[in-house]
Amino acid sequence: MAVELIQIPGVTNHHQLVWQIRALQINGRNLVLGPLAEWERKSPGDYKKIMKVLSNIGQVDRIRDEKKVKKSSNTKHDGVYEIRADKGSARLMFFYCEIKQAVVICTNTYWKTKSSKKEQDQAFETCHKLKLIYEQQN
Repeated sequence: MAVELIQIPGVTNHHQLVWQIRALQINGRNLVLGPLAEWERKSPGDYKKIMKVLSNIGQVDRIRDEKKVKKSSNTKHDGVYEIRADKGSARLMFFYCEIKQAVVICTNTYWKTKSSKKEQDQAFETCHKLKLIYEQQN
């Protein structure tokens, strides 16, 4: 299984003072870049909010504002978070990796169309599973 971390277009080095920001790619496939590109075209407001929070995450130890970053409340999803487009629908799931280097690893997206706790929980679960795969390979 080929597990790699790839650059996210629009996230520059000057946004990465504390944390590197990368997308997780497994066997040449990732669940982040396609949705980000689609949001940029179809939902530019949400896209800009997500990218702004991504930029902020790279520059500080941790963002504590739950309007921007929220940790999963499910204890089964240890250490996974979502970046939120405040008052929007876009969500970008991620986890912090401090093992080898300070990296924020974006794993998957979620588009909140209604207040469905089940769908949101599934997005956190996907992130958690991808986190486990990454940790097993590194």
